[in-house]
Amino acid sequence: MNIGDIAERLNIPASTIRYYEKIGLLEPQQRVAGKRVFDKQALNSLRFIQLAKHAGFTIDEMLLLLNSAAHSAPGSGVWQQAAKAKRQEIQDKVGQLQQMDKVLSQLMQCNCASLNECVDSCFQSDH
Repeated sequence: MNIGDIAERLNIPASTIRYYEKIGLLEPQQRVAGKRVFDKQALNSLRFIQLAKHAGFTIDEMLLLLNSAAHSAPGSGVWQQAAKAKRQEIQDKVGQLQQMDKVLSQLMQCNCASLNECVDSCFQSDH
């Protein structure tokens, strides 16, 4: 498959595929008559990248995962460890977002005449 076929099939821009190749997230593809030819492994790698991206992994984290997986025995738990750590990170962010939502909710209910009054009456040291 060529880059246009892969891009269409996975619904990602060809420029993104080129970028992934440039930064080492995707192995360089063979060229035939100057055009990249993508095999099934490249397609699977791009699917993994999409999945990891949707799970919240950064490019640097994806590079580490791919490198670790390439050098680890199957079933080594690399994926499970990374997923567990990412999930904890997300849960921590959810907690932070809930706290932010609580503060915003309080602000929306504020009827104070001044900022000083608001800080004194609505936002005591328990926040």
